[in-house]
Amino acid sequence: MNNPLIRPEPTALEQAAIGQRAHAALEAASAALPPDIVFRLGQSRDKALALHASRRRAPIALFQLAGFPGVGQHWLRDVISPALGIIMLAVVATVAGQYSANADHSEVIEIDSALLTDDLPIDAYLDRGFAAWVAHQGGV
Repeated sequence: MNNPLIRPEPTALEQAAIGQRAHAALEAASAALPPDIVFRLGQSRDKALALHASRRRAPIALFQLAGFPGVGQHWLRDVISPALGIIMLAVVATVAGQYSANADHSEVIEIDSALLTDDLPIDAYLDRGFAAWVAHQGGV
């Protein structure tokens, strides 16, 4: 697998040495440039740095315009934590509502099955005095 045509990635120390050699070569070459070219190169460098700084600030400004807090180290956590709390509260409320609805539903099922399997007519259950009579008969 050792292919002689593929060079290994240079280490950080080797990359630093290459950068220093390139910097020294550029410094030596720029010493011989006329002053008007040096001035124009300086202006171009300043424009490039200004453009780079403005492009770097644009995403941060967009986040702040969207209502996000300052883009610091923990801005995502600061945004998600309250939202996660609200979502959890909504889930708990939904589960509690479903549990209550299921309890009511099972009570209705129980009453309906008692009515359908019993020999008494439905009107007997609707009579208010019938419940008292059943309670009194059960106590005797």
